[in-house]
Amino acid sequence: MRWRCNRPIPAASRSVRHDFPVNVLFWGNVDAGAALIDRHPETRFIIDHLAILQPRVPPAPPQPWADLPKVLELAKRPNAVIKVSGACTLSREPYPFPDIWDPLARVFDAWGFDRCLWGTDWTRAFAVVNYEQAVEPFLRTDRLSDTERAMLMGGACAKAYGWSPKKA
Repeated sequence: MRWRCNRPIPAASRSVRHDFPVNVLFWGNVDAGAALIDRHPETRFIIDHLAILQPRVPPAPPQPWADLPKVLELAKRPNAVIKVSGACTLSREPYPFPDIWDPLARVFDAWGFDRCLWGTDWTRAFAVVNYEQAVEPFLRTDRLSDTERAMLMGGACAKAYGWSPKKA
């Protein structure tokens, strides 16, 4: 069943009782997504794919980061975190996608690394990027400190979902 963004979502209210976040995808409709998050201030939301429309096949759109100002505005909502998934699909340059780092730096500054969850999105966008091409730029870049990388590449996800590794 699909829910209109201008109506309350029952799952959002129920998730609070179970202390579980709600994943949302509203690329191409960031304003409606922001309104949804605002209507449910007690619900924790995980925003998929940077809230930015991403291609399934190359090339990236002419203005891939056009919604970035709205994404940065979303960061003011303390009940939301954002998945930095599929970022490489927004590149207009070949691997290792050097043009993603300036927009991502703005995302990291606005959201903080403790609210940014990395993901490849290669299963959706395998025609654009394979797994290795999606992960290596994040593992090898000198634009992230080791602490930032650790938070982005798993720490924030564990925090957002309340996961912790089991000890043997």
